[in-house]
Amino acid sequence: MKLGIPERRDVLGRKEIELLVSSFYQEVRADGLLGPVFDEVAKVDWDEHISKLCDFWETVLFRTGSYKGNPLAVHRHLAKDVEMGKMLFDRWLEIFVQTMDLHFRGENADHLKRVAADMAQVIHSRLQEVPSIQIRRVAS
Repeated sequence: MKLGIPERRDVLGRKEIELLVSSFYQEVRADGLLGPVFDEVAKVDWDEHISKLCDFWETVLFRTGSYKGNPLAVHRHLAKDVEMGKMLFDRWLEIFVQTMDLHFRGENADHLKRVAADMAQVIHSRLQEVPSIQIRRVAS
């Protein structure tokens, strides 16, 4: 510890994940772009959401299998009521990385940042897909 500033350590268990998730969503709720999506459109039950997301990140990092859900389906449902553009996903990732860097550093922290970046990109891409099924009529 230097000058009263606690050393940042790696994400080593559920306790650190709970700190990450609760700190992250505190910032998300205060954000002018993301806050309204979560509070006004999705009308998130924060106790349930925080617990579920702790399960998610714990499963990602430690393979606990505690997460039960489908993030893509949740976002597809939400996209019916709000434009799920790249700006939202970029802002989500920016806050995630800032929160992680504020509290943690190490191999697990870096891994979670990579997973978050991949997840934001994949979910955004899947939401933007346009059905590419084209039916050709064959002359008979």
